Amino acid sequence: MISSSKIITDTLSRSQTRASPDDLPFELSSFDAIFRTTHPEKAKLGPSGKRKTSGRVMYECLHCPPDSPWSNGKRGNAIYHAKRKHASILQTEASTVDEHDSDIITRPSKQPRMDSFFPSRPSDTTLRRVFNRQQYIESIVGLLTRRRLPFSAVKWDEMQDIILACNPAIEDLLLTSRDAAMRHITTTFDLYRPQLKAKLQASVSKIHLSTDLWTSPHRHGILAVCVRWVDNGYRLQKALLAMPECRYSHSGERQATLMAEAIEEYGIAKQIGYHTGDNATSNDTCLKHLSQMLQDKYGISFHPNQRRIRCIAHIINLSLQAFLLASSKEALRAALAAASDVTGAEMYEQFYFTLYDVSANEPTSRSEASEQQEQSFSKVWKGKAKRAARKPPDFRDDKFRGWQTIPAMRKLHNIAVWLRNSSIHSDLWEDRVSLRLGIDNDTRWNSWYKLIDNLIRRQSQIKQFLLDYDKEINDNILNSSDWDYLERTYRFLHPFASATLWAEGKNSTLSQILTIMDGLLRHYEKNKEHYSKPETFDRRILHSIEMGWFILDKYYTMTEDAPVYAAALLLDPSKRIRYIERHWPESWHENAIAGVRTIWEEYKTQPETGPAESVDEVSASQKRQPNEWDALLEELEVTEDLGDIPGARNRFPFANEATRRFLLATVDADDRKYIM
Repeated sequence: MISSSKIITDTLSRSQTRASPDDLPFELSSFDAIFRTTHPEKAKLGPSGKRKTSGRVMYECLHCPPDSPWSNGKRGNAIYHAKRKHASILQTEASTVDEHDSDIITRPSKQPRMDSFFPSRPSDTTLRRVFNRQQYIESIVGLLTRRRLPFSAVKWDEMQDIILACNPAIEDLLLTSRDAAMRHITTTFDLYRPQLKAKLQASVSKIHLSTDLWTSPHRHGILAVCVRWVDNGYRLQKALLAMPECRYSHSGERQATLMAEAIEEYGIAKQIGYHTGDNATSNDTCLKHLSQMLQDKYGISFHPNQRRIRCIAHIINLSLQAFLLASSKEALRAALAAASDVTGAEMYEQFYFTLYDVSANEPTSRSEASEQQEQSFSKVWKGKAKRAARKPPDFRDDKFRGWQTIPAMRKLHNIAVWLRNSSIHSDLWEDRVSLRLGIDNDTRWNSWYKLIDNLIRRQSQIKQFLLDYDKEINDNILNSSDWDYLERTYRFLHPFASATLWAEGKNSTLSQILTIMDGLLRHYEKNKEHYSKPETFDRRILHSIEMGWFILDKYYTMTEDAPVYAAALLLDPSKRIRYIERHWPESWHENAIAGVRTIWEEYKTQPETGPAESVDEVSASQKRQPNEWDALLEELEVTEDLGDIPGARNRFPFANEATRRFLLATVDADDRKYIM
């Protein structure tokens, strides 16, 4: 028998003996209490685009001083580091366990106690001391505003549980009132507004506006006013300047008043550059009234026609609506006239329904006067045809009434509606196809392209599904000719979807607008030529091409009113004068250059300052595989630099950096994503 005194003596001597680092039982310490696990590299994506791996793992020591941090990718090395450099921490934890150990006789020396896996909680005083309430409030404000959460989210039990799981001692410090959340949002806005005002007033470029009138879920008319500029560090910046409610009237005059209030609030009247908006005529009225206000109050000359930039994404969508729906140019004119007094999504709804109604009720015969009106419709550029080098297609199908008269498109639409009408249908489809089909939408850009894209991606599964449920789907089974037509339509629509994404990129510039329109017009003309051949003749597609071409050409001619479009081409290092000389008829050159010189005379006196910002990041279009849109852009490329053209620098002295930043800061992408 071992005496109790012997056990006590051995226990005391063992507790007084200092263990070497290598002998320390690391299991007594929580690994997460000493090391932070990080993934310094971005996650890699697999071929399907889904997340494949979280990247390389690094273990960062939390106890090494900031001036000499330690990290390693091997867990064993991390444990060795803890034993060698932080042995005192391990010994403290080991001694703490021994002090609370009441069963030393029966426990093996290296077996941890159960309570060693539950680290002791710091005191409430310590937890409250480390709580940064200001950062917490700013985080809540950012979460509510940027992620569009309701103000009442601060009262959610789940929201409070998440925060208290991180720090259980701050329950009385949390925001629990929606009114308090709203006050903090207002206070935060008031706090940062002077900083934004100072940044805007220190801009080295003109400040360019973009507005969008939209309706909130609570049926409030909101005018979002966004700005873009180049700051004093030569970085392109953007900001949401104001979101006033547009009450009682959505007229251009009312919008101009709200814009003027925002401009005055930030003191940027003398720095206003260009305005980007949709194609509603209310924007013309808005800029006319804004011009008058700036002249009366500040003595500033603001030419409304020359300062208006039309959003290219809206133009692309209108052209596609015409391609899919229009029966004649008269129907297009009627739809444009009906949609001219509204903005945003309402404009597309009005355009869509008017175009559909006119096309459905339009008589099949055409008057001779109407034919003459079509021939003379194209706008002239100072007496010469704007697009003299490109004659519009002239194929008509008086029986065409939009996609509803095309069997393949009508069947696909009906299948999409059939799936939407019943959750049972959707479940069957999900089990067999594993990809939601979607549905066409008159206000959602490229919705037909996305619908057909999903169809083609699961072509074999969908064909089998249609065969298995032919009785339920009835007359909407797609036959081989339908599939062939949809594949041809898909190939035709693909460049429009790619062009829209290209225009929406964060690095998009004004010089892209004419390039996009040139590329899409070339796409129309190449397909017109293809489907005019006897072996590939298709009257329906030729008619649709004529309708889409008509809209795109109409807005192309309007770019004459704003010389900044041509100026952007001349300032773009990848285009310059060579682009104009190669892709525009010679009759256009003189007027384009004359318009650009008016801009040069206005801005040539600005002082030259630092260099413009360089863009190093790779765009999404450069990462993906080349497609048909890339091929169209490649056809428009010019590689000659301005310096390679004899006498070009003397003829077009646009080396002034302030002017370059002024033009490159004007972006044509739609700001709705940024607003939301």
